[in-house]
Amino acid sequence: MKFEDGTSRTFDINQDRTTIGSRRSCDLHIAIPTIAPLHCEITLKDGLANLTNSDPNADTLHNNSIVESTDLMNEDIVKIGPVEFTVEMNHEETVIRRL
Repeated sequence: MKFEDGTSRTFDINQDRTTIGSRRSCDLHIAIPTIAPLHCEITLKDGLANLTNSDPNADTLHNNSIVESTDLMNEDIVKIGPVEFTVEMNHEETVIRRL
């Protein structure tokens, strides 16, 4: 996550499935009312990262387009409610940073 003061927060995605949402049990918990309890998830398989929307009543955006499921590439932008992330991928790990 990148804050107004220039500091940032990084989330390493290093498990096969990472859940994102407002539910406290999500791997990436976003405590914002407009975020669905289980908003979306990122799965890793064979070196590829996939973003899947988990709530039909919530929009998950990938590079400004609403998606149900899509593969992620380096420097893609993911928007979940009012929160935007940038994806950073290399051979060792996948990282998302809040913009």
